[in-house]
Amino acid sequence: MTELILTVTALFAVAAVGAAWRFRRTGEQARRRADQLREHADRLTLQLVAAEQCVGHLSATVVPAAAKGGQSGTGPDGGLMVPAALDGTPLAERLRAVPGAVASAVEAVRIQERAAADRIAANTADRVRQDAEQQITQLRQDTERQIEQVRQESVGVARAAVRGFANNVVARAARLGRTVSQGVRRHISDEAYATLVEIDHLAQQMLLTSSGYAVLAGDKLSRRWPATTLTDIVRAAMGRIEGYERIKHPEMGAVVVEGRAVEGVVHAVAVLLDNALRYSPPAASVHVSLEQGHHACFLILDDAGLRMDDERLLWASDVMSGEQRDDITRLGAHPQTGLRVASLLAESYGFRVELTAPNIYQGTRAMVVLPKNLLVGPTAAHPVTQPADRPAVPASAQPEAVSAAPSAAVPGGAPSGLV
Repeated sequence: MTELILTVTALFAVAAVGAAWRFRRTGEQARRRADQLREHADRLTLQLVAAEQCVGHLSATVVPAAAKGGQSGTGPDGGLMVPAALDGTPLAERLRAVPGAVASAVEAVRIQERAAADRIAANTADRVRQDAEQQITQLRQDTERQIEQVRQESVGVARAAVRGFANNVVARAARLGRTVSQGVRRHISDEAYATLVEIDHLAQQMLLTSSGYAVLAGDKLSRRWPATTLTDIVRAAMGRIEGYERIKHPEMGAVVVEGRAVEGVVHAVAVLLDNALRYSPPAASVHVSLEQGHHACFLILDDAGLRMDDERLLWASDVMSGEQRDDITRLGAHPQTGLRVASLLAESYGFRVELTAPNIYQGTRAMVVLPKNLLVGPTAAHPVTQPADRPAVPASAQPEAVSAAPSAAVPGGAPSGLV
């Protein structure tokens, strides 16, 4: 029994010793663990303080510097000094990446701002350019309108001056013609007659030129005629030009032009004959002929001069068709008015003038197209009364009742011409 008790006591002692050793070991482990936890807590505390300081430095210095484009230090971290307490931690790596991320974000924002600023600048420049172009266009239009207004005013003044001068010459030439007419009546059978007829012929040439300028300046021909045959129209035209003796024409009494168009046709034929004579050799004739069609009559004037070249012929066709209308102020120092006057008269009186080349004489052909509405029956023609025993006298010397129908040229006299 005693042995049993000793054995149990020994066992309890051994168990107590084992338990004590175990508790001691557990306590030591707990102390070590507690020490570790304190160290870890201290380290976390230091890291937290360091992180707070680092974040403060980041927000106070690094981020503003990156935002301003500056640089607060050197190194890949953009100047951010990470405390040693944070070395080896993920936070340290993230903190070191912040300056670069901020710089990248700031640069991206700046790029967007520059792009937006460029777009705004481009849009503003476009608006400014458009406004400037509109203002320049408006200014140009205003300037052109003012220039055109001044030009029209100057042209109007020039036209008025030309009309005034031309009408003054016409009036004086007409007065000269009346004076010559009185002289012709007094000297019908003596030597002064030829001189007076020559003076009258010169007066008719003056009237042709001055009336042409009046037409170019926008005036109208004032002479009124009765219905007149083409023969008398051609003779009247001959009476207004120099060198009429070289003109050959047939009898065309069967074609009669209505009175309202006679003066326009006479003037147009006169300037066309004058052109044909001027550009023909001195000994060459100008041939006048007539062709009758169903809807019109064609008075044909053929010269034997140098034919118009293609460029000149095209210009003349544009003038006669009305496609080219040169203002009287743009005709130059030595204006060629004949075709321009004929074109205006043709448009005003309702006939047409055409030019072609070469003709059968290798010269130029002018054709006056008289539509049927300008023609009347032969019985409507005004009779021509001319004594057979004396040369033809100027129209201004004949009585008004017959002066509108001039007679043919005969040796020693001139064809009669009319104002």
